[in-house]
Amino acid sequence: RKVVIVARECGMDVEMKDVPVDSLVPKELQSWEPPAGKKVADAFIEEMKAFDDDKAKQIKAAMDKGMVLRYVGVVDLEAKKAKVTLAEYPNTHPFAGTQWADNIVAFGTERYVPQPLVIQGPGAGAAVTAAGVYADVIRIAKSC
Repeated sequence: RKVVIVARECGMDVEMKDVPVDSLVPKELQSWEPPAGKKVADAFIEEMKAFDDDKAKQIKAAMDKGMVLRYVGVVDLEAKKAKVTLAEYPNTHPFAGTQWADNIVAFGTERYVPQPLVIQGPGAGAAVTAAGVYADVIRIAKSC
């Protein structure tokens, strides 16, 4: 959704269905169902362990090139396309320094070359999102 929001704010006419998303869930598990009686999260994590070596190799391959892997949304205004994908970025790229649940947006424009304009901060999280929804409800109630 964040990619769609940014794309729309930049003037693109885009819907969720228009944005390809490369899933971090292996194809083999995308239609997976938990065994009866098992907690979904615990069972899924157990199944994911079979793919740990593959992901570790991908991370090492990036590190060997001085890169990091980041799951990013990309909005390309020139091509009028948006996507969400796992991509390699140099250790010097602003995305390389993200931690925890940071949100980060880098704007590469005519004026911000070669260094992009970067906006970074913590993701909202449940408490901040709930407070925002509550504030919206109060604002709506006051306007009625």
